[in-house]
Amino acid sequence: YLGPYCADQGGEIHMGLFTDDTCTTFAGSGESTFYDAMGYELPFSDISMISTRCLMCGASDGDGNYELKEVCDDIYQVSGKCETKMSVEYPNESACTYIEGIKIIREDGVIRTSAVKKSKAAAVCIGLFLTVAVLLAGYVYYLRTKLGRAKINLAAASQATLT
Repeated sequence: YLGPYCADQGGEIHMGLFTDDTCTTFAGSGESTFYDAMGYELPFSDISMISTRCLMCGASDGDGNYELKEVCDDIYQVSGKCETKMSVEYPNESACTYIEGIKIIREDGVIRTSAVKKSKAAAVCIGLFLTVAVLLAGYVYYLRTKLGRAKINLAAASQATLT
């Protein structure tokens, strides 16, 4: 089976050969198997299927007027939209939750969301745990030094119980 997959950090989409119909298990020697069967290299196995360069959507008609290219209009028509804060008569909000849920992966692989929320409950629990841990450590130190100073005479204690 031939299908797309996300590259290491998710920034690129490559084509690969898989052994299952859900494209989750890579074929051991996929690229060479594809070459042997088809006679040419597997496309997009080393480079991303998605380009990172921008597409110019405005085209000048020569009179100083700009028109929208058809390809850009087609892409906009089928794309997900979140027009909540736009001043349009009937805003399309069909993709707002999807767009809000997209996670951004930095180059170092750390996943960042657009809004990081701090939790007061978590901060209070961490502070309480830290305070209890420090107090407990102090009490353990106190008991240890107290026992270290105390001298127990076991011989005298055993003679007192015998008489």
